[in-house]
Amino acid sequence: MKKILVYILLISSWSVTLFAQQIDGKIRFKIIDQISAKPVVYATVMLKNLNRGTHADFNGYFEIPAYYLQTGIIKISSIGYYSKEFKLADVKKDGVHILYLTPSTDLLNEVIVKSSKKRKKRRLLAKEIVRKAIKNILENYPTEAYSYIGYYRDYQQPVDSVYQKLIKSNEPVEYLNVHEAIIESFDNGFDSDKLKEEKNQSLLYNYRVNKNFIEDSTLTVPYDNKSKKFSESVYISPLGGNELNILNLTNAIRNYDKMSFSFVNNLNKNFINNHNFKVEEVVFLDKTPLYKISFTSKKERTSYDYAAYGTIYIAKGNFAIYKLNYNLYYIKNKNPQFAITIEYSKKKDKMYLNYITFNNFFEAKNGNYFKIDKTLFNLKNNSFNIYFNRQIALNSLEPFRRNFKIYYKGVKLKVISVSPFEGSDSILTVKIDEESLKEINFENEKENPNYGAFFSFDISNITDQNSFEIDKRASVKMNQYREFFVQEVFENKKAPVQKNFINKNLPLSQSKITPLKLENNYWLNSPLKKVKD
Repeated sequence: MKKILVYILLISSWSVTLFAQQIDGKIRFKIIDQISAKPVVYATVMLKNLNRGTHADFNGYFEIPAYYLQTGIIKISSIGYYSKEFKLADVKKDGVHILYLTPSTDLLNEVIVKSSKKRKKRRLLAKEIVRKAIKNILENYPTEAYSYIGYYRDYQQPVDSVYQKLIKSNEPVEYLNVHEAIIESFDNGFDSDKLKEEKNQSLLYNYRVNKNFIEDSTLTVPYDNKSKKFSESVYISPLGGNELNILNLTNAIRNYDKMSFSFVNNLNKNFINNHNFKVEEVVFLDKTPLYKISFTSKKERTSYDYAAYGTIYIAKGNFAIYKLNYNLYYIKNKNPQFAITIEYSKKKDKMYLNYITFNNFFEAKNGNYFKIDKTLFNLKNNSFNIYFNRQIALNSLEPFRRNFKIYYKGVKLKVISVSPFEGSDSILTVKIDEESLKEINFENEKENPNYGAFFSFDISNITDQNSFEIDKRASVKMNQYREFFVQEVFENKKAPVQKNFINKNLPLSQSKITPLKLENNYWLNSPLKKVKD
């Protein structure tokens, strides 16, 4: 029996390259690993003098407001790389500024623990390291009230080219339904319930639907888990609340003692039992050595329908979890069902959220499909002109007697020819045999207001010029992303009294915006369209 997956949706030397370009008051950058030539995904970018910053996106891009150019110094860091600082004043507005960073690793020979003077040194087992990390959560993460301000966004990305063909776009569609916000989240500490605790609230400082990208309301409808919007073999619970609350639910580190997502489930109780672990290497974040531990799901836990894998980064000294990446696949068709990455960074002696990104795969039936627009009967020529909403692949018309069936009051009319209407590939002329029309008294019927309803058209098998079949609603495959990137952390800061907090059960678009005096110092790092490097 196939399992139903449940998750709450309610997820050295320098070797980074930066490409700078001034766009609409912001300077654009791209971070690339020099050795692999791949983008450094979600790298942290901090303005040193303000201790405030942003993050690179999945393609390595980020933006900095132009007014920081003269005085700003940014520090770029990412797990597995040595950090790099440089002055923004060095960036040439009319050129490309390049920096190089190379990854750093350590030898596994250093991954040892001394058990006693008389016994030999041994390496810590991966499972031991993970167990210590979970056990030490309340030691490494704040239990006092704090807050953080960051950039929230949710958007969708097509999995293939089907959506591009449906909307007849000449360019690939990278982003659509992009919603963005600046939010301050107040957290009463890791020993409180993030979702239910009254003191755990959020304020909305800025919100917008980004009009630079496609808006398609047919893809933002709620999940029905069946036909309208669904993810194969995945049940999506409606219990999550609004989009921000849904994202918070998937933070398995913050909600370490509660259900998060399959098959981490309850991090405290289930994560170790559900997976196999292996220490891959030791990498660095600045001077902090981190165990890089890979894991895969146990088949007896996920069944043979699913497979999960990921990586967790844990500090060698205090066993703080710096990063958790989790990916789950449906084995039958190898579609990724969801992926999540959670990263924390250290401030003084505690770990605070750096960013969280969650995406899930879904399919939706799109209303923009190949169909008949209207039909007109030409009495003089004994023919119908049939108008379609798209251009027709004329080589798909044959055999026309099988593909074209027209009925009058349930009686089939004999079709003797089908041909394109002169000057148009979206109109067909369907000629009817005269004998078939003798029993129709057109002179009487044309006075009947319901006359047109007596005809029915059964047209099948023909396709449009993009190979979509008539009356077949295309299944659009999408990835839904929800992401939060922290720009500034405030220690020992409690939620204010009597504020217009975000209603956890209403969409962000319906929440009240709270004015923020320093709102220009927190910026929307919008998804960036591809540019030539």
